[in-house]
Amino acid sequence: MLKILDKTNFDNHIKDGLKLVMFGSDMCHYCVKQQPILEDLAEHQVNIGKIDAYKTPEITQKYGITSFPTFILFKFGDVATRFSGFRNKSELLDILLKYV
Repeated sequence: MLKILDKTNFDNHIKDGLKLVMFGSDMCHYCVKQQPILEDLAEHQVNIGKIDAYKTPEITQKYGITSFPTFILFKFGDVATRFSGFRNKSELLDILLKYV
């Protein structure tokens, strides 16, 4: 399941395991295009969160998000890697497999 994140659940979500979080907006064409790919991955036991950068400016600023979509892969609450731009399913899986 794709988890919608905000300031009330973000810290708790990223603290355990490997979690991919997409920072974006519903006004971003590439973010909207990315959504079905994330939902597909989430259905296959990949822990993915989505955060609306405009609704959570404090988290967006904390991680220095300046473009959408931006992905941050957290490993037990720490940033393992980050990358920006639309990614297809295989690209996302390749990145995730490097950290499993």
